[in-house]
Amino acid sequence: MKHYYSILFSLVLLSAPIVLHAAEINTSFEFNNTSGSFTLTENEASAAFSGGEAKSVGNFSLYHSGANAWMIAPGATGNIDFNPPAQELTVFFRTQSGNNSSTLDLLDSDDQILGSFLGNSASWTEINASMAILGKPVAKIILRNQSASGYAVLDDLQIIASEPSTGRRLDDPIPASIQKSSIRLRLKQIANELTAPNWAVYAPEDSKHLYVVDQNGKLWRIDLTTGNKEVFLNLSNLLVSLGAFGSGTFDERGFLGFAFHPQYSDNGLLYTYTSEPAGEPSDFSTIPPDSSANHRTVIREWQLSSTSSDQADVVDVRVLLTVDQPQFNHNAGALNFGADGMLYIALGDGGGADDRDDQEFIGSPMIGHGINGNGQNTANPLGSLLRIDPTGNNSNNGQYGIPSDNPFVGSDTILDEIYAYGFRNPFRFSFDTKTSALVLVDVGQNDIEEVNLIQAGGNYGWGLKEGSFRFEPNGNDAGFVTNEPVSGNFVDPVVQYDHDEGTAIIGGFIYHGSAIPALQQTYVFGDVARTGDGDGRLFYTDGSKIMELDLTDRDQPGFWVLGFGQDAEGELYVLGNTTGTPFETTGAVYKLIPNARFDTTFLEIPAVDVQIDNDFSGVYRARLQLVTGSDPLRFELIQAEKLSENFRGDNASFNKTTGELNLPFIDITDTNNNISTYAAELQLIPDLPVLTFELRQALLVK
Repeated sequence: MKHYYSILFSLVLLSAPIVLHAAEINTSFEFNNTSGSFTLTENEASAAFSGGEAKSVGNFSLYHSGANAWMIAPGATGNIDFNPPAQELTVFFRTQSGNNSSTLDLLDSDDQILGSFLGNSASWTEINASMAILGKPVAKIILRNQSASGYAVLDDLQIIASEPSTGRRLDDPIPASIQKSSIRLRLKQIANELTAPNWAVYAPEDSKHLYVVDQNGKLWRIDLTTGNKEVFLNLSNLLVSLGAFGSGTFDERGFLGFAFHPQYSDNGLLYTYTSEPAGEPSDFSTIPPDSSANHRTVIREWQLSSTSSDQADVVDVRVLLTVDQPQFNHNAGALNFGADGMLYIALGDGGGADDRDDQEFIGSPMIGHGINGNGQNTANPLGSLLRIDPTGNNSNNGQYGIPSDNPFVGSDTILDEIYAYGFRNPFRFSFDTKTSALVLVDVGQNDIEEVNLIQAGGNYGWGLKEGSFRFEPNGNDAGFVTNEPVSGNFVDPVVQYDHDEGTAIIGGFIYHGSAIPALQQTYVFGDVARTGDGDGRLFYTDGSKIMELDLTDRDQPGFWVLGFGQDAEGELYVLGNTTGTPFETTGAVYKLIPNARFDTTFLEIPAVDVQIDNDFSGVYRARLQLVTGSDPLRFELIQAEKLSENFRGDNASFNKTTGELNLPFIDITDTNNNISTYAAELQLIPDLPVLTFELRQALLVK
């Protein structure tokens, strides 16, 4: 009798010493076993065989090497269970002559099939499987012999499995701190008395308004010129009761996303994402039969009769899809149409913590995740970005279409709806309006917040990774990241930051407006609160590093940053409240606006309100040039561009009757690139051929 297995140890030299254990089990079954079960094991790594026998039957064609193999008799089934699951696996499979019906299946820890192979009686089939290929480790092999005659045979099995990690938490995964940038902006409030606004966009063919989703169920329509707001659509009666830990407390459920159809002005179609009471059967569920979902996600299509009134007139409504949610948190909730006309839907991992059932959350055992988590379980939509055609009907429920060019269409192990996966809580994503690039942020567990550029079919790592780091679930204790390697073909974030800088990333937009040239083609986003106490932050990145926006009249926004918005002209908005909960009316919408700026030659005014004879004339972008040698300083108007009234009140004001040009904020950069902000008053010099202004006074603001 002979079998062998070995444990290989490798030392990974990092900033802190960490040991990675890998178990390699090899066997050519050169021993006789007639009990129907046996286990190869050492150092907590094992392969348990049942339902078959390691033996010789005197037929040399049935041994790939040596004179024994593992054989399954006609009509029987054999199992091999790996603990821990195999990161890499190689085995040879064939059937005996006369056997025309045998199948070998590779399964993950949730008993989802990762790969299936038919037996061949003419030759051996070499099966090579790995995390890099399958996206998940192999937890089990099932060999079914459904033939009336002839053995199904395995030989020369080799597996490599990772043992439980011995690495320790990285106390400071990203030591470098985020620095303030030289881009100095202000927050102009355009609406208040909302509750928990978290997303804002314009409707096609409607540049005058911003539509804002409020977590408590209201879709607001805000006039960007006047700031007036009206409830456009009220879905509060559909929602699960908010307040996860009692009345007035924190919650991640609610009205979380909406998207106008690209032809909304013609067809009136609007799509919403809501958290609703569980109870009815859902299209997708990970909830065990003896348990109940916390709530369920519902994606609806609304047909509205008018795009011009302040309140929507609902003509028709239908449910596209529903998903059971195990816990109250990690709902994600973003909806967006791509330039391809398809609807993209972001779903979190189902909530709790660490995306595992084998731990507790808020004092109760978690359900609905499995031992390997939903982030890496492609048999359900949790932890994934979906792509569907809302006007189609080839889905299982017949209520939406599955695009034929989705990356996993036809897969036996991955849902056809999935566009990308491996996410924890992808609360927000958006498309670049110029390039159609899809940028998605994923809220981290305990350490890393990440910005991702999405690839079709990409696996973004959760819960094997958090950001670019290996993630260790750590049982019932808090999970953590290490610098240990992790097997698999994963897409790392474009940029990331750790929890020295914030607690939960909030996604925004790539900027293509005209008011803030320094932000062109950068991604603007934020964090809900640096310390969890309402001290939100505002960031941007060019894809190489993260910088913090410098605010003129405050060090920080001064509220919980809950979302971002973008209007038809590409200008950006920040949404938040002062409670961090979906209650009360402290929610507000702010526009990101620049200061005027002077670079020793040109005075750039992003927007100036012009009054003639005390009547409003319009808003203009203006450029003035310093008159060389003038004292006091004089500036000549050399360029003016009329803007929409959405820019009214953003910056300066000019009264033609009095000749006063008031600039409340001007950024002046000195020779050392230090910025100082002044408030200035200029006076029109009459009877000159070119509009010329003379500086009357300037006071330091910051």
